[in-house]
Amino acid sequence: MIFQYCIFFLGGYLFGSIPTAYLFVLFKQGQDVRKWGSGKVGAYNAYDVTQSKLTGIMVGILDGLKGFLVALTAGQILGGGFWLQASALLGTIIGHNYPLWLKFRGGRGLAPAAGGLFAIGISYTLVWSAVWCAVFRGSKQIIPANLAAIVLSPFLLLILPGKWMEFFMIRDIPAGQYRLFGFLMSAVHLLSHGDEIRSRIVVRKGHVV
Repeated sequence: MIFQYCIFFLGGYLFGSIPTAYLFVLFKQGQDVRKWGSGKVGAYNAYDVTQSKLTGIMVGILDGLKGFLVALTAGQILGGGFWLQASALLGTIIGHNYPLWLKFRGGRGLAPAAGGLFAIGISYTLVWSAVWCAVFRGSKQIIPANLAAIVLSPFLLLILPGKWMEFFMIRDIPAGQYRLFGFLMSAVHLLSHGDEIRSRIVVRKGHVV
């Protein structure tokens, strides 16, 4: 059983490691996206570096498809149970964030996570998006909105009615298991924002970043 989880996770990791933003920016401008902007290999930095909304959108869609295809294959096509499907999706997110091919320098994993949840259940995505929009409207800053949504979403899922969550389930998954998965997703997302968290702590202590 453990071997099966490892296979699903590794398959997700390898597929998630495909560096979409890196390849797009390299092809479009001959630049390494990791050396510009935030240094992240994701949709927003691809847009920031190229100043092309189309590039940013295309990268975001393809990164989302990575998560969706892995989760769909692991669950609905191969018939894996929820936690096998969840393992594959977590592997995809971690592969996106720490790709083997780019010396483990990748993105933040939000797009593949959102895409993968379309094959599992989108309650986490809906709550995350609602918190993000509320915080961004007040702060006009992306990273604080990301962090607030990441931290608050799994706790909000704890207080939402199970029937509400089940309405948005793609598969028949107990609400308790989905809530636990929400905490695991947020933990992975927090790790991918570690650089921003550390820099803000340093700034608050009065040091120069």
